[in-house]
This record gives sequence, structure tokens and C-alpha cells, in this order.
Amino acid sequence: MKIDAHHHLWDLKKRNYVWMSSDLKPLYRNFLVEDLAKTVAPHKITGTVVVQAHQSVEETLWLLELAEKSDLILGVVGWVDLKDPQLGKTLAELKKHKKFKGVRHIIQDEPDVNWMLQTEVMRGLRTLHEAGLTYDLLIKPHQLDAALRLIDHLPAMPIILDHIAKPYIKEGKHEPWATQMRQVAKSSHVYCKISGLITEADHAKWKTEDFTFYLKHVVEIFGWDRLCWGSDWPVCLLAGDYGQVLHLPETILKPGATEKQWAQFMGLNAQRFYRLG
Repeated sequence: MKIDAHHHLWDLKKRNYVWMSSDLKPLYRNFLVEDLAKTVAPHKITGTVVVQAHQSVEETLWLLELAEKSDLILGVVGWVDLKDPQLGKTLAELKKHKKFKGVRHIIQDEPDVNWMLQTEVMRGLRTLHEAGLTYDLLIKPHQLDAALRLIDHLPAMPIILDHIAKPYIKEGKHEPWATQMRQVAKSSHVYCKISGLITEADHAKWKTEDFTFYLKHVVEIFGWDRLCWGSDWPVCLLAGDYGQVLHLPETILKPGATEKQWAQFMGLNAQRFYRLG
């Protein structure tokens, strides 16, 4: 089993992605299921989890429609308005799709560092938990303090931290990220994705050694049973190709892992966290 626990799909004819401009040339085109299948086939990926890139229920429904027609896509992490008083009804409708597994909001772009701690957001997250769904936490290092408070308030909710909280790899900066991440990892209900890292490095000049500290640190603090691998394709194309993204953990981490640990990291943990079929 080899699961890519984090990738995206989009159709620029269907919706406008406000974060994507035409100067992001590697990304500024459609990326659909057939493109995904061609990309992952050489790497023997057996299943994937597609994650929202547009903050609309309409995109979530579109991703679910694609997933229903694809054996490759095992789960969908969509978007809902966590502040909506009628959130329970929305989730009930989305859960009619068996591949709907969780929700994400692009918190990293929220100007309010405490956005996630708002009463309405917390209420929405509890509703999400009651519905048996997971939450992908997308933040940057300056939001880790707020994330720690969020995690404390939701002591049983399955949360997975996207992109190891986007440390400042380009600058080679370790702290306070490393210390804060150690605190996050103390909560056993929080998982972490090793994903989206090459775009946090120098896009043109990164080298494998740039990532060694960050990858080894998250293995040390989370252990092998709460880590998942994700490509962040096609966003990764800003700095490298799919094979290069997969090569990083294979080079840095695989030599120190047992066969069981590597199997957990490359698929079993994602299957368990998202309850994939």
C-alpha cells in the first residue's frame, strides 16, 4: 500500500482560485484525475487523498463527484463554513458521499492569528467531530501557539497538521518551530503530514540536506505511527517534480526505518486516520 495523503485537483474553467495568478506558470492550467493518474503511475501509488484548494462547498461537491468515478482517489478533504449555524445539515448532506473524510480551511492566509480560536469556529469544529470527520490544520509557524490552544480545547478530535506547519526551510530557521512542534506532538490525537516542503525551500537551489533536520525532528517527536506522506502535487511543481518530492523522505528517513515503520508512513497511517476504504 502506497498512499499519497495530500494532493489537489482544479479546473480553472469552473472557478477562480484567488491565490493562483497567471505568473505561477507551472500551476496555471487544469489538473484533473487523468493528469493525476499519469503522474503517480510510475511511482506505484495505490491510492490518494484529494484536498480542497478553493473555499467553497461547490468545489467539495465537484471533488466528491470526481472521487466517485475514480478508484485511485480514496478520500476527499473538502471545505465547509465552520461558522455556519446550519453546519450540521451541510455535513449530513456531504456524508452521503462515502469518500467524504474531512475538512480544511486555509487558516495560513487568515490575517487574525487567533482566527481558529473564535467561538463560532470552535463550535463548528466540535460539530465536525460529532459527525465523525477529521480536520486538516493548515498553518504557518507564527500560528502554532494558537494551534496549541485549539488542540487543547479539542482533546479527542482527529487533527492532522499539513506540511509540518511550513517551517522556514529557505532561511534554515529551526526555532521556535521545533520547540512548538514538540508541544503539538504531545497530543496523541494529532497526526502530521510530511508534505509541501520543497515549496518552503529555495525553489531553484534547494538540496536534500536542507530538509534533514525538519524531517528527522518530526519523526522523533511524532513517531512513525502518526506520520503520513503527501506530495502536495501539483503545487510542488513550483520547485520540483513528483519523483523529487517522494525521493526526499526515501533518502533522509527510509534508511533508519524498519519495514513496518515505512509501511505505516507510506500508507497505513493515512488509511487509519482518514478511515479509507
